[in-house]
Amino acid sequence: MKNQKIYDRAFKEKAVLLSYERGCIEKVEEELGITKSLLNRWRQDYKQYGSGSFPGAGYLRLSPEDKRIYLIEKRIEKAERDSSIIIKAAPYLSKSRHMIYIFIQDFEKTCAAKQICKTLGVDQGAYSRWKKQYVSERKKRKLELLRVIAAIFIAMEKRYGYMRIAAELQKRGYTISSSTTARYMKELGLFVSIKKP
Repeated sequence: MKNQKIYDRAFKEKAVLLSYERGCIEKVEEELGITKSLLNRWRQDYKQYGSGSFPGAGYLRLSPEDKRIYLIEKRIEKAERDSSIIIKAAPYLSKSRHMIYIFIQDFEKTCAAKQICKTLGVDQGAYSRWKKQYVSERKKRKLELLRVIAAIFIAMEKRYGYMRIAAELQKRGYTISSSTTARYMKELGLFVSIKKP
């Protein structure tokens, strides 16, 4: 099967303008090595969309007027998005950089971090470095619980199961269920060692 030749926008526009200039489609087709149907299709496209013709894959084919409207709509959409970001970020902007980063981290579930950083004038690279190093309070609590569970397990000579360790944690003031304790012990690879008599 013969591969179909792909022509770029500049070539198509040049072919169309040349066909108008020369007034003879056949000569242009022969000179450029293209078919009549192809050149006719390009001419129709150019007649309808003008400078908006031949946008390429993934781009909209728009007439100059439609393109102007499309660009205005995109600017309005961007302004509304930026406004939404600024309104939601307002309580954080007077706080520390750390608090602004926490806002970005929370808000990027609904909007790209790149867009938020750009709108707020925050260096995206600095935010990315902070995010890699940042440990949330929830994660800190979990790490602390994992450390304490491991310490209790070893102190009790690997004889305490998740129920007894959960009870021990609760005695020490930690709020944790036995099912969560079991899950954390599994994550740590801690299993009760039963000695056979």
